[in-house]
Amino acid sequence: MDIRFAETTDLQQIADVYINNHRSTYQGLLSDDYLKGLTVDYGVQKWKQYMQDSKRKIWAAFEGTSFLGFVAGMEDSELENTWYLDSLHVVPSARGKGVGTGLIRTIGRYALENGYAKMSICIVRGNDTAGSLYRKLGARHLKYFEDEFGGTKSNSEKLIWEDLDIFA
Repeated sequence: MDIRFAETTDLQQIADVYINNHRSTYQGLLSDDYLKGLTVDYGVQKWKQYMQDSKRKIWAAFEGTSFLGFVAGMEDSELENTWYLDSLHVVPSARGKGVGTGLIRTIGRYALENGYAKMSICIVRGNDTAGSLYRKLGARHLKYFEDEFGGTKSNSEKLIWEDLDIFA
């Protein structure tokens, strides 16, 4: 598996997995109206803008020419000296094969090598598969809170990695 910084040529695949995963993962957790309103064009624009901000980073995973998934991050807006794992999505056919773990380790190493003390992530409560993976890789509960997705409120949880040396 090859993990590298994403390029603009990856945007369509990033948007596809982002939208499709949202629709399947959050069914029953977020409103149907919100999920039905998500389009690949929206995803392309969202991640294009994200990529254009030098303070935000996106990595893409490939096996040969096959796109496997991506991870995106930026500085945490509420915690000092903390990198925020903003989004992690793996194509369904690559799940359970270490792709998500590889992407998390990549972004964790980036945070460590760039002087951040911690790394955080927010998850929608009920997304137990993601929560289990993050905990298995050392994340701990920080707080519960109410989040909003396009006008849809959700019960969410913020997790934190207190020691980034595990990614060295």
